[in-house]
Amino acid sequence: MFDLNEKVSYLRGLKEGMGLKEDTNEGKLFSHIIDVLDDMAQAITELETAQAEMEEYVETIDEDLADMEEFLYEEQEDDAELGNTHYIEVECPHCHETVFFDEDIFDDDDDIVCPNCNETIYSESEYQTDGSSE
Repeated sequence: MFDLNEKVSYLRGLKEGMGLKEDTNEGKLFSHIIDVLDDMAQAITELETAQAEMEEYVETIDEDLADMEEFLYEEQEDDAELGNTHYIEVECPHCHETVFFDEDIFDDDDDIVCPNCNETIYSESEYQTDGSSE
C-alpha cells in the first residue's frame, strides 16, 4: 500500500509536470485540491499514529485487568476452600450502627469491640462470673 503523503507528492509533481500555471483558474483549482489532499493525508497519518498508541495502551490495561482478575479469583477460590463464613449482625448499643462479625469471634475469650466507636459490645467476663448469663 502506498503512503498517502507519497501519493499527494506524486500529484503535486504531476501538476507541475503538466505545466499548469498558478495564475490560471485550473492551476489554482488543482493547487488548492492538492493542498487539501496534503492536509488530509497528514491528518490521517496523525490518526494512525494515535490509534496505534491507543491500541498499545488498551492492551496494557487489558493485561493488567487480567492479572487483577486472576488474583481476585484465586482469593475467592481460597475463601471457598476454607468453607462458608457466617456473619452475625449486631447493633452497637453505644453508636447504634449495624456491624457484622464473623461467628468464630465469639469463640475467643477477647472482648468484642465496635469498629465504629471502639466501645465494647460484648465482654466475655460479664457472662462468665457465675457460669451463667444474666
